[in-house]
Amino acid sequence: MIETILVPYDRRGVIKHKKTRQEITKKLSIKITFEENNVILEGEGLELYTAKNIVKAIARGFSPPKAFRLFNEKESLEIIDLIFSDKKNSRIKSRVIGSNGKTRREIEFYTKASISIYGKTISIIGTYEQIENAKEAVKMLISGAGHKTVYDFLRRLQ
Repeated sequence: MIETILVPYDRRGVIKHKKTRQEITKKLSIKITFEENNVILEGEGLELYTAKNIVKAIARGFSPPKAFRLFNEKESLEIIDLIFSDKKNSRIKSRVIGSNGKTRREIEFYTKASISIYGKTISIIGTYEQIENAKEAVKMLISGAGHKTVYDFLRRLQ
């Protein structure tokens, strides 16, 4: 089977990097080619599905080591589309990142999920439970909850 994934221009180089490509092709027996803004994956079954998610994760701003968490079949990728006005999207992204990245670090620390804020999306990598907890924290921030309220929620997870 063949899967084609559109990748933003500024993220193509990360996927094209020799070590990243080799890691994916070696572990998953997948063929990766590039055509303009597209990454073309050729393979079968679960390996193709995993490679597709790893490429999507890198395209959504994750570093390769964080995206490689997806080699573990218990971990998955969740992408939250921000469907508001540009001004509101910007405010939401700022709230999720927090002052000097504090909020994002807190969410990652307490949930053990990895989070990337890129373009009009917030993406999360983790186990089902990690993703659900991180999503709840992000939803609280989107709906206007105070950072202290979100931090209290996160601390109760331990």
